[in-house]
Amino acid sequence: MNSRRSSRPRAESWGSGLLICLFLTATCLNAAQLAQIRVTQVAKDVKLGPPHAAPHPAAVGESVRDGDVISTGAAGRSELTFADQTVTRLGAKTTVSFSEGTRTMNLGEGAMLFQFPKGSGGMKIKAAAITATSTGATGIIDRHAQFYIKVLVLEGTVRCYLADQIGESLLVQPGQILIMKPDATALPAPAHFDIARAMQTCLLVRDFQPLSSQRRIESEEQKQLNLIAKGTYIPSNLVILGRGTVVSLDNPTPTPHPKPQANTGNY
Repeated sequence: MNSRRSSRPRAESWGSGLLICLFLTATCLNAAQLAQIRVTQVAKDVKLGPPHAAPHPAAVGESVRDGDVISTGAAGRSELTFADQTVTRLGAKTTVSFSEGTRTMNLGEGAMLFQFPKGSGGMKIKAAAITATSTGATGIIDRHAQFYIKVLVLEGTVRCYLADQIGESLLVQPGQILIMKPDATALPAPAHFDIARAMQTCLLVRDFQPLSSQRRIESEEQKQLNLIAKGTYIPSNLVILGRGTVVSLDNPTPTPHPKPQANTGNY
């Protein structure tokens, strides 16, 4: 009788241990899968390699590993795809490195379009003091040397925060843009931009295959048009020309139903 009684806790212990092992194995496999990145498109001058070695020309199908740096030339562009269907596209003169199991991208310079699928494992994009993170969104982040950083959200929501400022964060909604300096100590209030115009002019959209989030982006475009038609949404008449930070008035005299104006730069 005693041996039978003692065998039950032992069996339960073995069963619990097996379940824990299976859970940890599945978690590790899932994390490893999320970290997998492959180059899915290369246009002209694109280079890839570890940070302390000479980079080589990137090739379609090549894997990107933790610590790698990918850079594009004056006419170069590239697309990277994760196993969970996260997509990032790099514009001309862009440098990005990967860390924390490749789930963190460090934007040193240039422009990047990102598409994080709904329910994905999440991703961080660091650009100087600013970090953008989301578990489901499509947007563009642009860093121009020490002059400015711009974050535009096409669909979904993106949380932006400052690395050295506890509690300093802002949730950026579709159709909103943040413009700040790389060494910002406070986040500015977001402005609005024309999503439809951004999609029409952005080279990281025009020169690639349609995004899987295209319908959600079109839905946000329609929401903007509906608000303008109702007169409850008044677009800003501030225009940011090219890749500069000079802001000028596009239409000083408001009209009843002004068309939204925005310029996302040379992406």
